[in-house]
Amino acid sequence: MTGGSPRVPVRVVTEPEFHARLVEVAASLPADQIGSVTGPGRSGAVAAVYASHLLGVPFIPYGSQCPTHLGCLLIIDTARESGATLRKAERRYSEAKPIVVACFEEPPRVAF
Repeated sequence: MTGGSPRVPVRVVTEPEFHARLVEVAASLPADQIGSVTGPGRSGAVAAVYASHLLGVPFIPYGSQCPTHLGCLLIIDTARESGATLRKAERRYSEAKPIVVACFEEPPRVAF
């Protein structure tokens, strides 16, 4: 088959690399201010569950109400391309004083 869109380069991230990057990102955060964590979509959920274990705070499924009495909400995603998804999440949870981060910047597209 010819034509169509050009193939987007994909960089496969191993679980140990993902874990190491998440530890690095978590170390840069004000952990004493974070009370819970969420992440948009599937890749955000994976990063958020990892972060909840690293930081010792509850994971909040994306779209659920956030318990603001716990502290700031960490919104994390595995990768950011344009940033639109994370900006939308930040607006959605603005009352929770969100801290917004991504583990990897795209391109290239990240897969694991």
